[in-house]
Amino acid sequence: MYIVEDPLLALITRFVGGYADVEGSQDELMERQVAAIRAHVEGFPAEERSLRAREWIESHAKQYRQAWQKAVLSEQLREARCPDCPLTHGDGSRPCPIHDRWLALLNDYVADRISSAQYVEDTLALLDA
Repeated sequence: MYIVEDPLLALITRFVGGYADVEGSQDELMERQVAAIRAHVEGFPAEERSLRAREWIESHAKQYRQAWQKAVLSEQLREARCPDCPLTHGDGSRPCPIHDRWLALLNDYVADRISSAQYVEDTLALLDA
């Protein structure tokens, strides 16, 4: 997933999430956007639909894509495990308590409950603890 609008997501993707294969997710994003545009324009007369579709794209496409990227990244990282974590006591099938707390922070960021600055600050505090 190539993320340019959100530097924090770009950082997380490169250093925490690695280079995950989300091509199918990109296709699904496009399908959902097209469905949302179709639903938006269907209430307008046929001669206005092209204009209304462009207006929707101008107004909503960037936020739609950013929300999708956050959701996909969060889902992928939910399954991630630190291979050398000393807190799992050799049980790599479930995350350690720090990973659980970090995922909660990531979910707050993805849901826009905290800012990127707050996410970074809280994550660094978690790592320091």
